[in-house]
Amino acid sequence: MSKLIVMPKLGLTMVEGKVSKWHKKEGDEVKKGDLLFEVETDKITNRVEADQDGILRKVFVQQGGTAPVTGPVAIIAGVDEDISNLLSGDTVKVEAKTVDIKEVVEKAKDTVSVTRKEGEYIKATPYAKYLAKEKSIDLLGINGTGEGGRILAKNVVAYADENKVKISPTAARMAKEMGVDVTAIHAKGRVMKEDILSTVGMGEEIAAIEDKVEKVAPSNMRKVIAKRMLESWTTSPRVTYNMEVDVTSMKEFRDKLKDSFNKAGGKLTYNHILMKIASKALLEIPYLNASFNGEEIEFHHYVNIGLAVDVGEGLMVPNIKNVQDKSLLDIAVETEAIVTATREGTITPDNLSGGTFTISNIGMFGIDSFSPIINKPEVAILGVNRIVEKPVVLDGQIVIRPMMNLSLTADHSLVDGAMAARFLARFKEIVENPYLLLM
Repeated sequence: MSKLIVMPKLGLTMVEGKVSKWHKKEGDEVKKGDLLFEVETDKITNRVEADQDGILRKVFVQQGGTAPVTGPVAIIAGVDEDISNLLSGDTVKVEAKTVDIKEVVEKAKDTVSVTRKEGEYIKATPYAKYLAKEKSIDLLGINGTGEGGRILAKNVVAYADENKVKISPTAARMAKEMGVDVTAIHAKGRVMKEDILSTVGMGEEIAAIEDKVEKVAPSNMRKVIAKRMLESWTTSPRVTYNMEVDVTSMKEFRDKLKDSFNKAGGKLTYNHILMKIASKALLEIPYLNASFNGEEIEFHHYVNIGLAVDVGEGLMVPNIKNVQDKSLLDIAVETEAIVTATREGTITPDNLSGGTFTISNIGMFGIDSFSPIINKPEVAILGVNRIVEKPVVLDGQIVIRPMMNLSLTADHSLVDGAMAARFLARFKEIVENPYLLLM
């Protein structure tokens, strides 16, 4: 017999539903209890089963579409059955009725108990099996109300409702992952993770492991780092761009200046050169040297470059002010002084605030690529990786060159991909010809 499938009313306030997923397609054979489609409301997703056998002859609402409550969604009918009256809209008026779980429970209680043996084949609809697995319920103990005692989804729901146990979120997750039937656990109070582990015979093993774990309260520095990293991670739509650069010229540049810096009381490192290069590129592409609060963009006409400094139990980012106006020697001397002060704990708050861009260099640990997290309210950070000699093609010849990856993370709400790419391209150009710093 042909049957019009309508959008169910799944709550008192529901006026329409969205078909978020179809599990059958037109022409498919369906059995009573088979999962037909999923309905998404403003709160949850519900699954609708077929209530009769037949062929899914017509789908009115495609996946992603919506229908009002009791509005037609599909037709189930026999293979050659005339459904023209349903297609033409001459449909039987359908009374809106809220699905009531209690009703399902009451009906389930009226069923006759079935005694099954361990290992016995159990007849159940695919969706009932899916629900039982999702809820970690053994079908063995469920009475089916379908044809020949077939277990339907509503029987699983009713069983779960009747045998509902109090359980912690962690224990519920573990039970689902381990396939543990929580209704079979006799716990004092809520079922906890220890009850799940004991059930699967891992209680003593886990307890032995936990005895070797030391739990300490985080330092204030760690708390601040955790808070700021979480804030940055959750508020910045970030993208990381990677580019490989040839540092042959930068190495030669440093080697030629190294002795002169030593005589002047300074020490020239790649970080100092990269900071100077960054200041030049940032002034040329100011969007990466800005701040953005969603309402207003602040373009900084100065460059305060922060340098991530490992202090053992955490990370601090002191910054050098007005790098764009300083000589390379000034940058080297001031940076080394501020890094020493940071590690000795004598850094001042002024040195830790007001940064406009950050460089994080972890190449000394052998890292080839990473995704640095933006130091808010800045909108970009440059990750510097190790220098490694690699074969490259130069003028048609394979030669060995010192290469380094740069990893730029930028806030996509302000910095588009093209801007970030232009910055990296300009940065690469200066790294591969550092004498451009003289211009």
